[in-house]
Amino acid sequence: MNEPSPAERLRSLLCSASSLDIVAAGRRVSLLDGHAVDADGRLTIEVPADSALALELAEGPLPAIVEITDVSPVAMRNRIRARATFAGGLRSTTGTTTHFDLAAADLTERGVTTHVSPAEFVAAAPDLLATREAALLCHLVDAHADLVSWLSRLVPVERLHGVTRVHPLHLDRFGIVLRLEFPSRDRDVRLPFGQPVRTVEDAPSRMLELLARARTCRRRVA
Repeated sequence: MNEPSPAERLRSLLCSASSLDIVAAGRRVSLLDGHAVDADGRLTIEVPADSALALELAEGPLPAIVEITDVSPVAMRNRIRARATFAGGLRSTTGTTTHFDLAAADLTERGVTTHVSPAEFVAAAPDLLATREAALLCHLVDAHADLVSWLSRLVPVERLHGVTRVHPLHLDRFGIVLRLEFPSRDRDVRLPFGQPVRTVEDAPSRMLELLARARTCRRRVA
């Protein structure tokens, strides 16, 4: 495996996302910094006590859908990287804390939807760079934008014909994904590390190894 599994991606999205939407009792509620996931994959949600959803939950558990849209932290033409949908039930516990019992999950990336079972979700772990990814990608663009062009040298030359811009789209323990922009379409290309990142501190050295490989290639995208 040279990239996170769909279950790992879902765990990573829940850990790193700052917002999510809840669809329950005919309502859609958007929450900011109102959820947490424990080591066993249990999702808890802080539902505002004065909300209509809280009043519904006071009457008993509710079927619900939890949705997350994964947006690239780097500005580009199409910033939506993935969509996650979790089906299950909400049940109020203490105060404003609500537990979400997962029944099914879907991950949609690059136009492909993958179903993930609750057992797969619980058994997976978030990528160790998940909560640092946004900061690392923004630092790459803001402080080392020229390195993105260097990294594009590692893309097979036949995939670069007609490319107008290159952006860093995604970073995980297995490598970095570049977004290749063409006049009317996009293409994503994964550049794998020589070996997966074992600790957060390993990430800079893995990037340096990629850049060392890139410098041996003559082609370059401006």
